[in-house]
Amino acid sequence: MTNLVKHSTRTPLKIANATAEQTQARNGQLRGRFPPRPPGSPWLHTTQPLDEILRRLTAPPFLPAANGTRAGRRRGVTKVLRWLSSLPGDTWQERWKASGAEDRPGAAWVEIPLQWLREHGSSPSHDREDLPSGLLTLICGDVIRPGLPWMLTRTHRYLASAMADTRDTDGFARLHQLAAAGPASSRKDARIAATRIATILACKGGTIDEITVGDCVELVDTQRQVHARGGQKKVDFYLRLRDLKVFPEDAPATIRAFGLALGQLSIERLVDRYRIRCRPVRDLLVDYLRERQPSLDFASLDAISRTLAGLFWARIEALDPGIDTLRLPSAVARAWKEDLKVKKRTVTGLDGKTVEVSSPRLNAKDELMRVRAFYLDIAQWAAEEPARWGLWAVPCPISDDEIHKGKERKRRKARMDQRTRERLPVLPILISAADRRRRTAADLLQAARSTEPGAVIPGTDPALRRASRPRPQATSSGPRKRTADTGGT
Repeated sequence: MTNLVKHSTRTPLKIANATAEQTQARNGQLRGRFPPRPPGSPWLHTTQPLDEILRRLTAPPFLPAANGTRAGRRRGVTKVLRWLSSLPGDTWQERWKASGAEDRPGAAWVEIPLQWLREHGSSPSHDREDLPSGLLTLICGDVIRPGLPWMLTRTHRYLASAMADTRDTDGFARLHQLAAAGPASSRKDARIAATRIATILACKGGTIDEITVGDCVELVDTQRQVHARGGQKKVDFYLRLRDLKVFPEDAPATIRAFGLALGQLSIERLVDRYRIRCRPVRDLLVDYLRERQPSLDFASLDAISRTLAGLFWARIEALDPGIDTLRLPSAVARAWKEDLKVKKRTVTGLDGKTVEVSSPRLNAKDELMRVRAFYLDIAQWAAEEPARWGLWAVPCPISDDEIHKGKERKRRKARMDQRTRERLPVLPILISAADRRRRTAADLLQAARSTEPGAVIPGTDPALRRASRPRPQATSSGPRKRTADTGGT
């Protein structure tokens, strides 16, 4: 049911503000001790002339073993440098920044040089494949250092291996040895960590030994801003760099000491994760979420920001670039609703090729309801504060019929029933396995109780030894506590 009542403002608790201020002060001191490396002045390779760069990047160690890869990278480097040569700037880095490529997230940047190459008579046969390959070589060759936000919107299947071959063979070899010494289950995490580390080298230059604690903090901060996910995999690279003795002795044991896991993103940062181009609409979303904030927990606020900024307006701008009003053209509204019904993700097959997989979005109507609530809330608020909200009060593009969920509830019930039918035949096996493990655990506990402290518990493989810690003594300051005579394993 859509809420049409304007949300009241809640006064934050003073103790909560004090805690946040104290935490922010501690994090600020720690970040001051470990700042990221600055972008720096023009470096050697970005100032070299075109012929010299071509000569360097078409010679070892920039020559892959595969002939096809070698030819593609050579063509790509030539085409990217030709395109950049047409742009203003004294260095290749300045020309890259002037190109506007970093305004196109992911692989969309390719359209800019493609258009230029078509207009200047280049053969388009391999352009779409050659350009990313050429850019990868230029990045590994330290000719171009892209910004972290843009780099984190892209997939980097070959970045770590290319950096290992061309930039820092010894550093990545040590990283590989560290991964090989760990459990096999963490090999995927090691590959992700290597890509994160290669991303820092791509944006900051240098080798692994030159990475600073501040570089890592900046990377994780940027990941949160651009909505890059990963959980523990986001920070695992820091632990591996610390194990390689890259950081000074006084570096924190974990990157979470910088408060990355403590604070909550501000409303501005929640919205800015999606790079909305229309500033007035971006400010409107911020104002709307700020009005809703007092009555929501952070998880709900985050979910609404994902819907309104990411699934709604960022996609509207992709369908209709330059749009600056909530009054959507009917064709754009229809296209957006159709696009919302499907989730798309990129997966890598066994042959190493990436393919785009589509699946129905099961909660599509929930997302529609949030957008409809956004429109109706603004319409209600416009009647109370026309100067503030009246400009944005327009008809809602989502009708009542589009958010009825009767069919969805029936389909969800059918899926639940089907899962139950599929799992019923294995229920006796589950009960038997659980009972067997319960008896095994009881036998092990009994064996531990009858084992002398410090001795090996019989029947355990690998061998477990009962701890010989002394039993805690009762004190006069409190009631006597009973302790089970189970020891430790």
